[in-house]
Amino acid sequence: MEEPRNIIRLKAFSGPDWHDVSLDRKTCDCPDFESPAAPCKHLNALGVFRLRPFMATVRPTFSQALSGLVKSLRTRRVEDAVYWLVYLDSFPEAQHRIRVARRLLIGSAEDGHSVAVMEKVVDGFRVISKRQTELPELVAEAVRICKIPNWWHPSTGGPDYIYSGMVGERTLAYFSGERNLEAMAKLIESGIEEGKRPTALAGLLGLSDAKAGGTKQAELVLALARRYQHPLAERLAQVHLRARSALSSDNNFLCQAVWLMAGGVSPVADVIEPVLDSEVMELLDGAREKWKAPRPIPGWCCDGTHSAGSDIRFMGVWSQMYAVCRAFQHYGRIDPSDEWRPEFQCFDGLVIERRPGDALASHSTEGAEWVIQRCTQQWVGTELQYEDWTGYAERLMTREEMITALRECEQKWQEHEFRGHNVVNQPRPTHKPLPDSSSPQIR
Repeated sequence: MEEPRNIIRLKAFSGPDWHDVSLDRKTCDCPDFESPAAPCKHLNALGVFRLRPFMATVRPTFSQALSGLVKSLRTRRVEDAVYWLVYLDSFPEAQHRIRVARRLLIGSAEDGHSVAVMEKVVDGFRVISKRQTELPELVAEAVRICKIPNWWHPSTGGPDYIYSGMVGERTLAYFSGERNLEAMAKLIESGIEEGKRPTALAGLLGLSDAKAGGTKQAELVLALARRYQHPLAERLAQVHLRARSALSSDNNFLCQAVWLMAGGVSPVADVIEPVLDSEVMELLDGAREKWKAPRPIPGWCCDGTHSAGSDIRFMGVWSQMYAVCRAFQHYGRIDPSDEWRPEFQCFDGLVIERRPGDALASHSTEGAEWVIQRCTQQWVGTELQYEDWTGYAERLMTREEMITALRECEQKWQEHEFRGHNVVNQPRPTHKPLPDSSSPQIR
């Protein structure tokens, strides 16, 4: 008997058509599937990518090693990050140093929520971009980034940011209106004013379709931040503008600014930790010792898109990043050795049908009106207060899903008291950021 093919029927991103996508066979019946010029958008939306396989070596290409640095920052494996910085420093051209420095700057926002860290990295960006700057200066920035938890950790508010970006990207894919600057700006504004973070992010992501360059986008976001009187968003736009040439094709700082203006909250936005010379040198010494007996680059460092490779788990796209959030929710850690489960993939925001009899269950949002909340043990008048529990409140659940999630939370975090909360019958809490907790900077 033929094995189930995990066929999903996905509505086309333009027009009335529907397409059959096989997750097992990695095929789509759309006309673009056979084209070698561009990847199939439908497969990519479902977490299936056209990869570039490679043979792992102890001396990988520059792009593979740079990908290793990025993935190490993403997973907060600081020793691995320094290991790849040592290797990347062996490439002699000035352009190589500029690319490494640029990835550290981008990584402060793509893989972090601390605006204070981003500002610190951009402060030193011109210096670390120069070939004559000593390696410890770059190592210090990698350490600084890794000292603050990444977006996959609930303490950062990051799972909501990544979820909003994923759904926002899909909202934009189905957007049927004109994709000009005025339309995208209105989409951002409506998302901000209505507190709809995916909508605001859809508008920001659509600015590239509107042919707005990075500087134009940053100036628009800065103007919005000032209009809506949002200092954090204003600081993020200014970071981008301070390195406008290096960030001309990057929007990570601006995405975070728009998310914050639309109601996103990150308790680590003003958190920064000191970096000591001694820890930098200790990490460097350890990395250099490892390079005396190097091992082939791990597969998880190379996603097959940004460099040759075949492991998409830590790829820097919204859908895969949200899968990482779910992996942390499941395991309580991010470790490349852990099994990657199918349920880590999230299809929210896509208009899909799964055919009866296929291996995956039917996807439906009917009756999805529940989230999980944690008791704060605080009273307001006669009412005990609850707050949304990160990782279980970014999307609405059906009652059955809520009951399963509630049991999971009660088993994982026995020190807390949880409840299922129906958002249709009762309002959700308003979150406020924690007080500033900046630490002194030593390096």
